[in-house]
Order: sequence, then C-alpha cells, then structure tokens
Amino acid sequence: MLALSLAAGVALRRPAAVPWSLFGLAALYAATLRGSELDGWSVAYGAGLLLAAELAYAAIDHERLVREERAVVVRRWAALGGLLAASVLAALVVVVVAGLDVGAGLPLAAAGAAAAVGLLVLVARLAR
Repeated sequence: MLALSLAAGVALRRPAAVPWSLFGLAALYAATLRGSELDGWSVAYGAGLLLAAELAYAAIDHERLVREERAVVVRRWAALGGLLAASVLAALVVVVVAGLDVGAGLPLAAAGAAAAVGLLVLVARLAR
C-alpha cells in the first residue's frame, strides 16, 4: 500500500507523497525489529530507502521536453553512487559501534563531549 502511494506520488508528480510513503515503509520495518536486537539488514534497508527517495524526486523533477547533456547525467549518477556509498559506510560504523560492549565512565563521556564540540567547530567552519 505504501509503495503504491509512492508510485502514485511519482506518477502524479506530487513531491509531498514521497517522504510520507518512505516514513511509513521505515516505520513498518522498525515494527518488525525485536527489542534491542542489532539488525545488520538495517544498513541495506536504509540505503534502499535513500535510493528510493532520490529516484522518486528525480522522476518528479524530470522534464521530458528538456534533453540533458550526458555530462550532467553522468555527474548526477556519480553523486548518487557516492551518496549511497557514504551512507552505507556511516550506517556500518553506527551498527559496529552500537554492537561494541564498552564500559561507561568519565573518560568515555569526556571523549564523547570532545567529539561533539569538535563536530560543532567543524560545522561552523564549513558554514563560513
């Protein structure tokens, strides 16, 4: 049903249907997970949802009367491939780190706070 609403949103060129359909699909997947069990398939599922969103928005934005240059099409597909690879890598890091059994304590909390501050500094520098 949710996949049909995604397809209908693309066919009718309604971008508002895309996030709600993907949210519903993600919620259905989350409902199948058991408690705190770590699921490795979530990496592939997340990448699939990202790919579905990108392709849906590309299909909605595509204008049939305008012919795109080959370089633009190649650049778009390369960017999509890089985005998918980066998201899979980031998700794998999260899954691996979530599976680690680390003793909590003051050094770990300090390292986390330092990492958060470093990330904020990096984002502020990139924003300039």
